[in-house]
Amino acid sequence: MRVLGIDPGLSRCGWALLEKDIGKKYKLISYGEIETKLLKENPSDITQRLKRIFLGLKKILIQYKPNIICIESQFYSKISKNMINTYFATGIIYLLSALYNTELKEFPAKTVKLSVTGYGSASKLQIRKMIKLLLEIEKEITSEHINDAISVALCYFNTQSELYV
Repeated sequence: MRVLGIDPGLSRCGWALLEKDIGKKYKLISYGEIETKLLKENPSDITQRLKRIFLGLKKILIQYKPNIICIESQFYSKISKNMINTYFATGIIYLLSALYNTELKEFPAKTVKLSVTGYGSASKLQIRKMIKLLLEIEKEITSEHINDAISVALCYFNTQSELYV
């Protein structure tokens, strides 16, 4: 089972592909960030930035063929410019999920933190340290966007445990 965790964002879109076999440990297959920058010639035009996210994630879907895509649920309380941009990036993920017939699962932030650390209000540092332990990697991954993507993929495995008994 391959799970693609994505942390949607317009400036930086983190992603991580994890695998877990029946009774096996987690395996981090690949990870990275799709970074977009404001265009000097037209900083208000986000279409090219969204295109870059679309093409980057499309390439990952084609290359790795995940069984499922997971993202953290977006909260809709205060609408700010940053949140609107995140919603645009999230829309790209929904579109790709439909185009590649890949199931999409969303998890609330507290559920993600609880499933990774055992504490629903865990800090970014606590999450980063747990990821290092769970994935048995030598060096901590310092990118918050990649760690968020890993966390949401781990959340899928940890909340769907009946599939992996």
